[in-house]
Amino acid sequence: MKVQLKHFYATTMALLAMGCSKEIEENQNAEPLETATELQVSDGRFYRPPSNAVLSNVKNLETDFNVNNRDNNDDSAKLNTAIANLSSSGGKLIIPAGKYYLNKIRMQSNVHLEIDKGATIYPTRGIAANSNHRIFDFASKTGEKIENVSIIGKGGNFTVDLRGNSSKNLIVADVGNVENFKISNFDIKDEKTVFASILISFTGKPGDSWPHKGIIQNVNQTNAHTGYGLIQAYAADNILFKNLKCKGGVTLRLETDNLAMKAANRGGVRDIFATKISNTNGLTPVMFSPHFMENGKVTIDDVTAIGCAYAVRVEHGFIEIFDKENRANGQAYKNYIEGILGAGSVSELYKRNNGRTWAVRIANDFSERAYNHSNPAVNGIKPGSFKNSTVKNVKVTYKNTGAKLKHLFLPYLPCSEWSKLCKPGPTGFEYNGPSLGVSIDNTKRDNSLGNYNVQVITSKVQGFPNNYILNVKHNTAKVCNNGIGTIASCN
Repeated sequence: MKVQLKHFYATTMALLAMGCSKEIEENQNAEPLETATELQVSDGRFYRPPSNAVLSNVKNLETDFNVNNRDNNDDSAKLNTAIANLSSSGGKLIIPAGKYYLNKIRMQSNVHLEIDKGATIYPTRGIAANSNHRIFDFASKTGEKIENVSIIGKGGNFTVDLRGNSSKNLIVADVGNVENFKISNFDIKDEKTVFASILISFTGKPGDSWPHKGIIQNVNQTNAHTGYGLIQAYAADNILFKNLKCKGGVTLRLETDNLAMKAANRGGVRDIFATKISNTNGLTPVMFSPHFMENGKVTIDDVTAIGCAYAVRVEHGFIEIFDKENRANGQAYKNYIEGILGAGSVSELYKRNNGRTWAVRIANDFSERAYNHSNPAVNGIKPGSFKNSTVKNVKVTYKNTGAKLKHLFLPYLPCSEWSKLCKPGPTGFEYNGPSLGVSIDNTKRDNSLGNYNVQVITSKVQGFPNNYILNVKHNTAKVCNNGIGTIASCN
């Protein structure tokens, strides 16, 4: 993960010569670049490979455990048996080319799955539509801590195919109470399932029971849900994300909104490194959203956005309050909160807990008032943040259609461009339209409640019309007040 400072300065001069004043103005106000040595992190810092003795103990799922990889039967029990048999002494389990139907695979310490390029993994057929399903479970909720474990494609990428299943509630890998792990080399064929495909999870067990020291790399996902995407990290320490690609959604979502963490006052992410993170026709490759968690430092190099809303999205930490009285009418709950904090103090009203409970988000300018208020209905919740972080070598390509846009982004699209928008469904959850810019940052970039500093440094920006605002800040004036009711449905 080398940083070529000389290349950065050369690129900056080239942008100056091209007249990209919006980008240069942003970079001139940024803090100095981190030193090259800080970003030159080796894989060995995050993952220690198994010894030759462990790798010499080799089993084959097809020949040693009688799995028929040509039928459509559930192979989960046999794979779980194979993993349990190998765990005591440690070893490698080869999964040959073929097709496998899996659910609730319990990873165990010292077991390394080597999956051939020609293998395709499907979720088990006929699983319950309204339940959550994890194909691979790295001690996420029920198991004890596991160590020294991996799932790696051999000879290229194997495939995980989530399409056509009876349930949309599918998770490829839930990575929980695990240390020293590696997950790499596979493609995910999605159809807008309703979780991030890889969860970096908080388990709720005592202590720091979340992922430590690991690598997730060489994963490619297509047709991701806008509200989710490839990876969501809730709690993690010392993790490397490398060469991750996603079409749709968010590639690397650092959104620490797990409600169990809120209750436990533990979790969050620290010492996160990432390189070669890309997204096409999605929301954004990289997203920071601390919610209520105090997070550590994130260092990212080489981000590519092609036809996305933005390349980097940075959200203010915020106060979210649930209706403990479970009112039937959400507007009544909003009025109750604004009666305490004042008009305009609620920025959003929505349902949480799978649609069972009304919740409100407190407007950023009211965070201090709510946190310090005497009324226990609103006080005591501290908006989260990240330590000073860096996203550098950001490359952004404009496309006039195909980007996934949130309604909060739309006022920064010039009115003359609104004809390019359309609504793909009845909910208004997302809109299709043109790329909007490089970054949207709703923080004040200081240390007040919910604010922090993410330094975004571009190396290539191309194709944007001259009247676009490439870097939206917390105080950027809206340029268009057209109502979303004017947006036509997509054909």
